[in-house]
Amino acid sequence: MPNTELTLYTREDGYQERMDGKIAEFWQQRQDGWFPAKDGLQLYWCTFTRPENDKAVVVVNGRIESVVKYQELFYELYQQGYDVYSYDHRGQGYSNRLVTEPKDIGHVVWFDDYIDDLDTFMQSVVMSKHHAQRYMLAHSMGGAIASLYAEQNGHYLNGLALSAPMHGIHLSPWMKHIATPVSRIVAAIDHPARYALGQGPYDGAPFADNNLSQSLQRYTWFRNLYMKEPVIKVGGPSNRWVWQGLQAGRRCVEGAAKARCPVLLIQAGKDKVVSNEAQWQYFRRRQQAGQPVSLEVVENARHEALFEKDEMRDQALHATLRFFASHM
Repeated sequence: MPNTELTLYTREDGYQERMDGKIAEFWQQRQDGWFPAKDGLQLYWCTFTRPENDKAVVVVNGRIESVVKYQELFYELYQQGYDVYSYDHRGQGYSNRLVTEPKDIGHVVWFDDYIDDLDTFMQSVVMSKHHAQRYMLAHSMGGAIASLYAEQNGHYLNGLALSAPMHGIHLSPWMKHIATPVSRIVAAIDHPARYALGQGPYDGAPFADNNLSQSLQRYTWFRNLYMKEPVIKVGGPSNRWVWQGLQAGRRCVEGAAKARCPVLLIQAGKDKVVSNEAQWQYFRRRQQAGQPVSLEVVENARHEALFEKDEMRDQALHATLRFFASHM
């Protein structure tokens, strides 16, 4: 069983000291490199492994994120006896960008490119070592990627934990009906790619104005990281990304019953980034089809439950570790 005394590892009290100390030392011990995607793009990956570990967690991050943001989580999972694997999606982090100007635009040609990249990473990096158990923990856009991946490849996983998955995007009622057709039409004539309406270059929102986390310590550390490592900055999405992202969310809900592995859905109660309504639809479809699914609602959490205040983050992590342990 996992050691659920997560307070041994991370607290907001003394957070910066721990990040600059033990966790920074841990981060320097990573194995890393680049793997080629099917179209030749070079994608950055990192791992933390021990020869004796026989269980693995693949962490699939969200839009604008990079593996370097997840040092704290990697450290905790590693302390629980898991080999940890992660990578940067095409167009963000240390991986190759798809657009040269503006370089920080969030862009993708087809959402299925993300799914192909995850499959390539699994086949070429993760499965190079045999593990008795293999799990996936995916956040936001990564949750949509992992959900679609599991429809075809769920047999590779003992369990899939989805943190605030992008099964839909949080939109105002009037935008729900026009966002997909408008973004599709504009994307068709948008060459080179431009920011979607209302979007722009990377902008580190002040803590008081952010929709991601209520933890001042974690939010400040994350924004400072992006200032120190400007190469990983990603700004607003392109019109094509919006079109593809909306389609991907719909596909996740429609195909919810197809994933042949147990699924844990962690919902952030105060999420204003992705659609909680779409997550409920995904959950109910799996339930109705008799597919294994469980739900953990972190009532007061904003979008990034894994970067929230201690009590909310602990709830999400406890649920994840219990879920993994129950499916060994």
